[in-house]
Amino acid sequence: SFDESRRRRGRDVNIPRRRVERGNFGRDGRGNRYLGAGKTTLLNYILREQSDKKLAVIENEIGEVSIDDSLVEQKHQEMGEELVVLDNGCICCTIRKDLVATLLKVAEKVQNGHALDGVLIELTGAADPAPVVQTFFMKEEIGAAFFVDNVVALVDAKHALMKLAEANDDPDAKGTACAQIAFSSTVLLNKVDLADEKRLAEIEARVREINTTAEVIRCQNAAAPLSKLFGVGAFNLAKVLAEAAPFNGFRGSEDDFASGWMKPRMDKSISNVGVRCEGMIGMDLFQRFMDDLLATDEDAMDFLRVKAVLNVAGSDKKFVLQAIHMLRHGGFVDAEWAEGEARESKIIFIGRGMQPRRKALTDAFQACVVQPPRFALGTEVLANVGAWERGRVIAHWDDLKPYRVRLHTGREVYAPLDDDCVIRAAADS
Repeated sequence: SFDESRRRRGRDVNIPRRRVERGNFGRDGRGNRYLGAGKTTLLNYILREQSDKKLAVIENEIGEVSIDDSLVEQKHQEMGEELVVLDNGCICCTIRKDLVATLLKVAEKVQNGHALDGVLIELTGAADPAPVVQTFFMKEEIGAAFFVDNVVALVDAKHALMKLAEANDDPDAKGTACAQIAFSSTVLLNKVDLADEKRLAEIEARVREINTTAEVIRCQNAAAPLSKLFGVGAFNLAKVLAEAAPFNGFRGSEDDFASGWMKPRMDKSISNVGVRCEGMIGMDLFQRFMDDLLATDEDAMDFLRVKAVLNVAGSDKKFVLQAIHMLRHGGFVDAEWAEGEARESKIIFIGRGMQPRRKALTDAFQACVVQPPRFALGTEVLANVGAWERGRVIAHWDDLKPYRVRLHTGREVYAPLDDDCVIRAAADS
């Protein structure tokens, strides 16, 4: 059998191939770990926990499909705050003008009486923060309206040592991780529940080799004390330039930093593939797709991030997936699809060697779109429960399954796929 139903009505119909465990995905989206280093998790935590500040949020995505804006909780809208997504390039290199224009618009609103206490800028994980910080020193009108209070780097305790070793071995092509830590004033060592004390101490020692002045704060689910993040005046340009020089190659003075754009330190090996599709996603089909894609450490090594927002058959809520290498977390978020919002599914794969995989990834994801059920309610069918048994369809998409079938024995089972190997017309017997 497949697995017991949530309401213990019955069991899933057999699938004559490798089975999929449901444990990779939850229904409520409240798992105890979030994947990636945790930037969007930190952003949501800040918006959720702080209540006395109004913050504008600027997000930067370099992927072909914008995902992170869908992952940001809606509190910023309720508080009259602003979310701006810059997704046509990386603001540390190709679209600095967009960042400048956005900041000037924010400053103009404040001058016209709009209440705002600060701006949060969430960079893509592949970004070098130094050229972004330069924006506040090189542009006089920006410097007059804003100051840099804190530059926060999130470090993933599960994968930190591997990523820093890559950066050390090939600093020109893969040096972004070290550059990010070196240019920060606060380092959040996140997901500490995924590493033991020995490993955490080793990571902290490695971070301090890169940056001796940044405060290192351990946290889980990016829940760091807000008093350590806001209004701290932690960013000191002179100290940061001294710490970062070995990693970004900049050895000039503060005046030099404010007079000429730095060349960003980017990981040139990283690319991405984004896919959008209409229609509803079958959860079991999607699970099988992800299981096959990230089946082993070797298979998953190239996939630095996978992020998705899905329109899942059988639910009116958005399903959000975040993955890094083999680790996955997914669940339904509280917000339902808004009226008039396009109920499309989108996924982005970020990593090494993504472009040669474009067609295979696109085809496999689109194959997760399901068609309307072949068998209407009340139809007599045969269900594969190890042997073919006769029954009647009594529900569609209950518990995210295409069919719930009541067998003639009275037992109820689920069909996870609408396929002849699982369920077929009784007349075909």
